[in-house]
Amino acid sequence: MGKFAYGKRSKAKLDNVHPDLKRVMERAILRTPYDITIVHGWRGEEAQNTLYDTGASTKRWPESKHNATLPNGMPMSEAVDFAPWIDGAIPWKDIGIFCVVAGVILASANELGVRIRWGGDWDGDGSTLDHRLRDYGHVEIIL
Repeated sequence: MGKFAYGKRSKAKLDNVHPDLKRVMERAILRTPYDITIVHGWRGEEAQNTLYDTGASTKRWPESKHNATLPNGMPMSEAVDFAPWIDGAIPWKDIGIFCVVAGVILASANELGVRIRWGGDWDGDGSTLDHRLRDYGHVEIIL
């Protein structure tokens, strides 16, 4: 067993995440050198549009993978926003720590055979410099 485990709030945010992406995140928390908090899983219309209106998201409802639903209308996010959790806070400006955690998440996905995309390298070419939008705390499943 790893050094870290998700807290209640993070676990609750993972409840409405695609099962394969949830498995990736559950594996990653066991392998990471840093604790991880889940910032967002599924987002409703008000939350999504608020994030869009404040510039924290580039997508309005229902265009984000965070807004995905099953055919019966039940929430089932195809994306997770995560952050390292260091000494009770998120080190938003420390991109390096985000990259380390993202690497663990990508490796976990690879080990599980789950295809994901990381917001720090949208095209998966290994470069974080060739994208205008760099969302280092975002992963999404490729279906």
